Formats: sequence, C-alpha cells, structure tokens
Amino acid sequence: MKATITIISNGPGELATWVRPVVRVIRAAIPGVKLRIALVPCPYASGHEAETIAVWGGDIEVWRPDETIRRLFLGPLPDSDPGAVLFMGGDQAYGVILAKRLRQPLLVYTETTGRWAPFVTRFLTSDPDASARLQNRRIPADKVAMVGNLMVDAVRRDLDPNQTRQALGLVPDEMIIGLLPGSKPFKVKFITPLLLRVAELLHRANPGLQFVMHQSPWTPLEQIAEAAASERLALVTGGTTARLVMNEDRAVLVTPEGARIRILPPEHHLAGMAIADLAMTVPGTNTAELAILGVPMLVLLPLNRPEEIPLDGLPGQVGGIPLIGKWLKRKLVLAVARRTALTALPNVRAGRMVTPELKGVFSPEDVAQTALDLLASPSRRREIKLAISQVMGPAGAAEAVVTQIAAALGISPLATMPESPAHEGGSPA
Repeated sequence: MKATITIISNGPGELATWVRPVVRVIRAAIPGVKLRIALVPCPYASGHEAETIAVWGGDIEVWRPDETIRRLFLGPLPDSDPGAVLFMGGDQAYGVILAKRLRQPLLVYTETTGRWAPFVTRFLTSDPDASARLQNRRIPADKVAMVGNLMVDAVRRDLDPNQTRQALGLVPDEMIIGLLPGSKPFKVKFITPLLLRVAELLHRANPGLQFVMHQSPWTPLEQIAEAAASERLALVTGGTTARLVMNEDRAVLVTPEGARIRILPPEHHLAGMAIADLAMTVPGTNTAELAILGVPMLVLLPLNRPEEIPLDGLPGQVGGIPLIGKWLKRKLVLAVARRTALTALPNVRAGRMVTPELKGVFSPEDVAQTALDLLASPSRRREIKLAISQVMGPAGAAEAVVTQIAAALGISPLATMPESPAHEGGSPA
C-alpha cells in the first residue's frame, strides 16, 4: 500500500520497547508502507536515537528532534495523505499538531492516561486500568482500545542461558550479578560508580561471584569508562572508580580492590539479562525487560544529588534559574519522589512491591547487604521471579496496534503476522 505511517517518539526506552516491535510487525503485515519516525525533544534522550534506529535496517525516514520541531511549526511538511500518525512517547501535543497538519488520523499508545481527546482518533492502552482511567475522563468507549503491553513483545524469552554463558566466556556454575546503569547520560554518570562499589563489596564477601555490566545501545563505551574513572562522580554516592581494560575484544572494568566487571556490548543485552541470578538497576525500561525475563532485581533510586535528575516540561527548566535554581530543582525532585511510592515497572503494574526497591539517600553497603540477603535466599528469588513474570502480561500487543493502524487506514493487514516475542535487540532504561 502506498501510504506513510509516522511514529512520534522520544527516548531510548520508548523506541526499543514500543516502537521497534511495532515497526517489525508493520513491515510484515502492511508491505509497501513507508515508515517515518519523528523524534521529539526529551530531557531523557541519549542523543544517539537516530543512529540506533539506522541499525534496525530497512528504509526508515528519521526526523531528529530539531527537524521535527522545525517541520511542525515552520514547515514544509510532506504530502498529507494517505497515512496515519502513531504517537508513542513525548508530549501528546506534538501528535495532535502533526496529525492535524497532515490531515491524518491520530492513534495514541498509552500506559497511563490521555490528553487532547477530541483530536485523537483512538487511544491504544496497555491494560484494563489504563482503559478505565481514560473512560473515567469521559472519553467515549469507542475511542479506547486495549492492545496490551508492548514491552512484552520487545523481549525474546527463548534464550538459552548455557549457550549465552559459553558465548560470553563465563564460568558455568558460578552466580552472575547483572549491573544495569541504564542508558540516559545522567544515570550512567551517577549510577556506574555506585554499582562498581557494590560489586567490590560483593566480591569481597564472595570472590566467586561474576559481574556483568550492560552497555545500552544508546551509550558509547567511552561514556561508561569516563563515569567509572571519575573520582568526583564516585564521591556523590559513595561509589568507587575502575579502570577499563581491553582483553582481546572484551571490555572489563577493574576496581581498586580487584573486582572485575565484564561489560556486555548491546548485542548481548537481553541474553545477558536472562543469565543473571540477580540484577541491580535503576527505574526504567530495564525493570520491565528483567521482569518479562523473570530475573529477580534490586531497583535503586539514589537521591544523593536530586537536582541532577531531569524533569519534563517547565519543572525541568527550574534548575537554570540563577542563584536559586538548583535549590528549587532539588525541592521539586524530592517532592515528586515522595509522591512516587513505587518506581520499578513490575511493582507499578502490580500495585505493590513484588521486587525490592531502595529509594533515597543510601550507601553502597546498604545495597550490598540487601543483595547478599537475596543471594542467600533461593526461595525468595524464586518467589520474585514468579511474581514479576506474571505481572507483565502476555505477548501480542504489537500485532494489535498494527491492526488498529490498518483499520485507521481502511485496509486489512496480512493474515500472517510475525510471532512474538519480537527480537533480541535490547533497550535500556
């Protein structure tokens, strides 16, 4: 079909776990359609989104954030029909403006709630709670369709742990601790030294433990190395430094006490997650991927330097106010944190803490002790594995989204859809 589907999105997590599985199904189910991804401004963006989309292959037109803004407000825009706009991250106003200017239907995928209802053709929701929230806002039921959790489609679960261990050169019978600092630059900067110190403490308690740190597709290796080498950043959370050592084609971080942390490149992201006996990470997409894979995790939200945490919209600009900006930003972030009872996505979906979280000002020793308690209790880790696996829901959301797009275009998708889960490619938080 000669049509264009424009997907609006913003950060690494949305692109990897929402956009990529949908793109894959569109290619299979609506052959001949032109795909465009319009990136919009996001305080959490890595800056490498366009380059990573190019790695997906295929002919995808990409608008960088500045280009999207320029086209939206100054033009010119491409031909306006036929086609559809699918919003999958950022400010929904961007979707409204683009769909209006292109004179195309607007579909909005959401896990929370929706705005601009009069201008939206259909809201596509991740679960019944999200659908109920929309209908409680008096959005007509025929404008709401529950499609399911796209994150589940973004994760392969047919991974062979033994094969992965062998391919990565890891000892078969020793426990593996996964360290996931995320993809957003501020997380990599401040979390990496904390995780390094925790690894050092765990290594001291049990020298047989193996440590792997995940390099996000959106994070250059140099960024991890710089964060690991910075004594200034280590002081923020009581972390430690490490030097980067290249062993043939393998990158390893070595701490002052001799703990060795193997850096896993992006192509091993999900496979590397799946082999972990315990993962330590930060709030974000990583927590959903780990949950889908059934990996017990300890989720960390240190608030030692809250003024460094990005916020959306106007609150995010407060930190730039002369003299009092950082103080105001600190107050705002702490206020948001107090109102946020749960941060890990499986916990949010469950409405309770099914996997442990630490939030606030805490030390690496606090994290290490919690991790040691989990490692010493196989039954507790099995309980977490079962709970987080169940809470994320079944696969199939990408196919449901594409069915809705096809309906908006007035066509029928091919009967044969690609099977979920979608791919091995990873994402970050």
